[in-house]
Amino acid sequence: MSEDQRVYVPSRPLPAARTGVLTGFDPGTRTLAAGFRVAPQFRALPVDVVFEKDVAVRLRDGVTIRVDLFRPAGAEPVPVIVAWSPYGKGQGSSASAMGVFGMVGLDNGIVSGLEKFEGPDPAYWCARGYAICNPDVRGVVDSEGDSVLWDRQEGRDCHDVIEWLAQQAWCSGKVGMSGTSYLAVSQWFTAAEQPPHLAAINPWEGVSDVYRDLVMRGGMPDTGFARQLQEGSFFGKNGKEDILTEVERYPLVNDLWENKIPDFGRITVPAYVVASYSNTLHTAGTFRAWRRIASPEKWLRVHNSQEWPDYYDEANVADLRRFFDHYLKGEDNGWERTPRVRYAILDLQGGDQVGVAAEEFPPADVTSTKYYLDGRSRALTTTAPADEAAVTYAVDANPDAVSFVVRFDRDTVLAGYPKAHLWLEARGADDMDVFVLVQKLDAHGTPLQAFTVPNRGALVHDVTEHGATILRYKGSDGRLRVSARHLDEALSTPDVPAHSFDRVERLSAGEVVDVEIELLPVGLAFHAGEQLRFVVSSRNLLGTMMPGIREYTGANRGQHVVHTGGEHASYLQLPVRQATAEPAPWVRLAGDDHDGRVERFEVVAARRALALLKGKLGRERLLDLLRDEIAAGSAFLREQVALSAGEETTGTTTLRAHGITAAQFTEWLSRAFGREDVLLAGHPEHYSIHAAGGRVNIVETLGEHVCSFFMREWDDSATPGAEPPPGGRRSRLVLEDGTVVGSIANAFAEEEGGFTARLSVTLPVTCGPQVIEHHLQHFAVEFRNWILGAAAEQPGQASALKAG
Repeated sequence: MSEDQRVYVPSRPLPAARTGVLTGFDPGTRTLAAGFRVAPQFRALPVDVVFEKDVAVRLRDGVTIRVDLFRPAGAEPVPVIVAWSPYGKGQGSSASAMGVFGMVGLDNGIVSGLEKFEGPDPAYWCARGYAICNPDVRGVVDSEGDSVLWDRQEGRDCHDVIEWLAQQAWCSGKVGMSGTSYLAVSQWFTAAEQPPHLAAINPWEGVSDVYRDLVMRGGMPDTGFARQLQEGSFFGKNGKEDILTEVERYPLVNDLWENKIPDFGRITVPAYVVASYSNTLHTAGTFRAWRRIASPEKWLRVHNSQEWPDYYDEANVADLRRFFDHYLKGEDNGWERTPRVRYAILDLQGGDQVGVAAEEFPPADVTSTKYYLDGRSRALTTTAPADEAAVTYAVDANPDAVSFVVRFDRDTVLAGYPKAHLWLEARGADDMDVFVLVQKLDAHGTPLQAFTVPNRGALVHDVTEHGATILRYKGSDGRLRVSARHLDEALSTPDVPAHSFDRVERLSAGEVVDVEIELLPVGLAFHAGEQLRFVVSSRNLLGTMMPGIREYTGANRGQHVVHTGGEHASYLQLPVRQATAEPAPWVRLAGDDHDGRVERFEVVAARRALALLKGKLGRERLLDLLRDEIAAGSAFLREQVALSAGEETTGTTTLRAHGITAAQFTEWLSRAFGREDVLLAGHPEHYSIHAAGGRVNIVETLGEHVCSFFMREWDDSATPGAEPPPGGRRSRLVLEDGTVVGSIANAFAEEEGGFTARLSVTLPVTCGPQVIEHHLQHFAVEFRNWILGAAAEQPGQASALKAG
């Protein structure tokens, strides 16, 4: 790349809102004692940490940058994790970083404030035998040089820092990288430079092509977030790259933009990549990089929330630690048996599935299925309409869009890459900016959405009503400027079109052209009767990616025509995990619109049969029959305790009950522990629940295993490492040999007309989310049945009871 293609503008010093407690220039080494807090609202250090501040590192071209180092006190060499970004290395305790946590609904107490914004927390990692390196990159704060935005220069710079770290006396010679957003993107560029001591990377959602993901999405100059990134970061004393001027000067792909794409074929280091379907800034780039990197040892986890809550989630941090323990410490902890892909299926009504295992994405059982647009019926059909029909909208009218709908007759799952193949015409213009969206509708036609962050308050509702798409998921979208429709044949696949963006092909009057539009990957469940809506429009259907940035307006005029059927059979291609061409057979009572009543009849009969068989067999004979399964379950739990090295993960579910008070239920439950038949009836997979000698032995299914464990007496006081919920109590779970395998907790809160039951289970972190989710489902069944049973014994209350 010719250096004169880059454009620079003067930077300015770090503003007060971006300044943290430890931002000031103060070189030297000090020890932060266990219990140290950088500020009252942050987490305390659990161990002594050596803090080396503003250490000078000289890069290959003579530029000196400054890094902060946090490492465990002691003489044993440790691996180090690098967090590379232009955000000030002391910014974790700044007002801006705390404001981000507040916006998404995270408590600042989950981190120490010593972490770089979006980076790993030294409080956690130093306590586990790792060092953390937080650099101020070239041109930022007190580092020399002019800063650049996401290009191969950053890869070379980080290469030099990694090799410098590996030579330090306290370093084991193993270096990893971790972090979200900018800290993820920098890992692609660094790994492509192949520093010898880089042992593993963990890119947690980040773009992988500045042109396609940031400044010219779909060939449109949508620079709202690029402006926020350029003007709201890269603070320093020298110059910073002016990407806004660059995109005006070079609107087509050239050497400048090629330099801002990492060389994926040179990324061969082990990689644990984390993605989501919902981050409209990062999703396409993360999946693209995961597909293209050459690492033979690469893993993908697709979550169902937003990057910051996901990154700092206790269970996810422990999962990442297993990856780093394996590759940076050489531990034989079974990480290599982790499924290569763990993906989520969104339900958008509270029934998401997470951690679905596969060997690839899309999963092997997915079929790319064409749903053809029918301009007459506005339906999506799996057979192409024989007759042509065109639908038209004026770009300055209301509506300025057309849509097509399909109703699924059976439960259907989409998992993979959608794309649109459309035949389009512009009337009164020689170009078109086209936006497309796949929405999920309920059975009544109402669009379904889901927040991706814990905060569900009024302000988040306001900012996400139109825009701030990283905070609320509304569907899979795509866009394309039609004059940029030329495909890159080398990079395009049957599922994912890739455009070259190196030419302009305008439309002539009456010309109908076919275009392929990439949509963001999906994992989406449709229940029988629910619908999918596909929208084609001249405007940005979702709004901005981030709150408070300028929204792009499509460069459109005249009319857009979507041709369907016949020789212009436009279609939406969907990754279908279960074929939907023929409706599933069903049997239901006349007059019912589903078979729920028949299923309830069956449940009653099944419970009656199970109760009879369990009573006939008796506890001892039943346990004798299950001896081998129980032994295998105990071995599984002991193995997970050993592999987890004390790390645990917790899941919680909440039930609402009406028609009975919490006091009435808890009083009933305390008496029920003397009635084994009542306890067994709580769940079909209760094989034995027997109270003896001050503790209760439970034999039930946990995940895929039949397990026998003992509940210790309920403890209303705090449990080490976890605060019980208000009004709650906990009990540790132990095997017969005394191995502690986890705990259960419950809390009951009175409400008008009823109460809520908050039910939690804690298990070794290596059990994984599937086992936690199974046990939360188990809780829901057994407590619902127990609450209903308790209510039935309350005089005059049974008829009013509802539990959900």
